[in-house]
Amino acid sequence: MDVELLQALRTVIKEEIEPVKKDLENVKQELLVEIKQVKQQITKDISTSLSQYSKNLEEYVDTKTEVLNKRVYKLEVEMERITSQ
Repeated sequence: MDVELLQALRTVIKEEIEPVKKDLENVKQELLVEIKQVKQQITKDISTSLSQYSKNLEEYVDTKTEVLNKRVYKLEVEMERITSQ
């Protein structure tokens, strides 16, 4: 192949590759934006889940504490009854 033909091929290839490079750069930017949005949503979801878990745990502990307090109260009443006799 002569030099002119090679030069022409390089020019054509360069012209064909340039839009592809621009498209890839656009895709890259779009992906970066999407990744940022997904990270924000995941962070929000994790925070919401932890908050709900904490609330559920607090309710569980409160319920168990209430049950235990009732048992202790019954024992105290029974002990008082026994010591009063």
